[in-house]
Amino acid sequence: MSKIEGAGPESSGDPAFDRRLARNPVLLCIHHAMMMTLFPMAILTVFQHEQLGLTVAEVMLVQATFAGALALLEFPSGYLADRIGYRLTMIVASIVAIVSWVVYCFAIGFWSVVVAEVLMGASLSLVSGTHSAMLYESLEDQGKADDFARWFGRSRFYGQMAEGSAALIAGLLFATSVLLPFQLMVVVWCINLGIAIVMVEPCYAKHTPEKPAAHIRKLIAFVVRGAPRLRALFGVGVMIGVANFIPVWLVQLYAVDADVPISWLGPIWAVANYVVALGSLASERVGQRVGMLNVLAGCCGLIALGYFGMGLTYAWWGFIFYFAFNLSRGLSGPLLAHAEQELIPSGDRAGLVSMRSLLFRVAFILLGPMAGLLVDQHGQHPVLLGLGALLVTGAIGGCIALARAPAVPPAAAESPTETPI
Repeated sequence: MSKIEGAGPESSGDPAFDRRLARNPVLLCIHHAMMMTLFPMAILTVFQHEQLGLTVAEVMLVQATFAGALALLEFPSGYLADRIGYRLTMIVASIVAIVSWVVYCFAIGFWSVVVAEVLMGASLSLVSGTHSAMLYESLEDQGKADDFARWFGRSRFYGQMAEGSAALIAGLLFATSVLLPFQLMVVVWCINLGIAIVMVEPCYAKHTPEKPAAHIRKLIAFVVRGAPRLRALFGVGVMIGVANFIPVWLVQLYAVDADVPISWLGPIWAVANYVVALGSLASERVGQRVGMLNVLAGCCGLIALGYFGMGLTYAWWGFIFYFAFNLSRGLSGPLLAHAEQELIPSGDRAGLVSMRSLLFRVAFILLGPMAGLLVDQHGQHPVLLGLGALLVTGAIGGCIALARAPAVPPAAAESPTETPI
């Protein structure tokens, strides 16, 4: 049997605790915004190549190492967060992030960068499912679970605004001192550590299974066989996520090939993040007006506009179709996250959200390098058209599967937290 424990000694019936708990959503928004204030992002490749002497092949290997660390640690870190508590997990994630950026400040070559990137991947994987799980449980404790999409959208809004603004000043910081963007990241994560310490653990059903391996198998079985709507949500989330994410790594080369000035790349990156932010802020209101399925169908249309617009346009301004992907990301994210949380059992939120993130990363690892190889061989435009046809079809298929999935699981379905393990 799995043991079910309270989140801590405090009770949500305590007025002082409730006041502190009510601050969690705001603190989580601030934490996410600080996390996304990535000053080095716009100059990271230049720093690695020109300052540390990494070859282009080594730069790509470093990014592959980072992606691999995220993929390997994604689900285990989410599962751990459900067991040890969300607040403690975010504290540990902040400490690991501080260490990763300190390593970057003293990096001297390839292996030191690899260590920094692996630590960074570990930190982000710890935060991945924990952030949304803690947000939902904090709101549910207050009887405000219906506000999750709004708060998740706000969190995305502030995060994307922070990332875009950091990209705008990254070049100035780098020109002032090549290490300044990395040193500021140490400060950012020290602030995030303080935020994580100030937050309180919501009261939820914390499960401590005697046989973790059996519990993990039951979680997987719950998604595969016992929760058809959650499975459909995972599928459409992965398809829309991958379709929106692949162009992130193609748009800079697309713009340069079209003779867009390199000085425009930073502002393009910033505007793209601002579009995601505005879409995230509007997501809940649009969903309430037209329904989640209609929003997701509209996102499929935006994805089609992005791929086919960029693929068929050879003028320098063709990159403007890239912003369709950003609007799709913003609109779909909060609605899908809310729908998932409503179906995930308390005590397993971080683990199951991390499972969906793992599926997304695996899908990207399978499709991303293949897309890059095809671009090298055939150029951007035909590859964008082919990817558009494939991914739009997959996203529409995911929406159809979601529309047909039963609103509630079959009566015989077993919850991974309600039955013996």
